[in-house]
Amino acid sequence: MTDQITTTTTLASLAEKAVASGDWWKEEVLDKPSPLVLPTRVLVILGNADIHTVEQLKAAGPTKLRELPHLGKLGFQQIIDCLRALDKQNGGGI
Repeated sequence: MTDQITTTTTLASLAEKAVASGDWWKEEVLDKPSPLVLPTRVLVILGNADIHTVEQLKAAGPTKLRELPHLGKLGFQQIIDCLRALDKQNGGGI
């Protein structure tokens, strides 16, 4: 079985997948948050824009994401970091 993210992966489930894969209890892992885990605040902003899946997030593109109300530079960077981590996890893309 592969760890690749499928086309129906919800953004909220990324945190569960990140915790389930690996030694999450180890000290070095607990001290370093996973880039696959978006903060609740960012998830709410995306949800208000009807962005609930990884594919919807990718399709939104940077222009739409930057225009979302209450999504600042940090939130935008967290989204970029999450997408890059997903890309890296999937071997450079689907």
